[in-house]
Amino acid sequence: MKSPERNPWQGVGRRIILILLFLALAATFIFGQRGLLQYDELRQQCRQMEARNDSLEREIAGLTARIRALESGDSLELERAARRWGLVRPGEEIFLIKEETDTTQAHR
Repeated sequence: MKSPERNPWQGVGRRIILILLFLALAATFIFGQRGLLQYDELRQQCRQMEARNDSLEREIAGLTARIRALESGDSLELERAARRWGLVRPGEEIFLIKEETDTTQAHR
């Protein structure tokens, strides 16, 4: 009895299908909606948000310290706050100094 001859192209179709399937899965894993690129972008956004959160926490701590100083009657902090609001003590004089710009000098 003669053994059936194997067709040399018989397994090639399966291999091509498996390779295409693997490439499709790899592309989905990398570029898909929940792929590696999206994951990396979300991780970067998370780091930025953590840095912003740390910055805001430091700002809150500074403002809390200023509030406590104002509530305790710290004269230096009260003076700073009054000056920011443009308040003056009785008897003080305000001098407004205007610097000449290049355009005002040119019109002379």
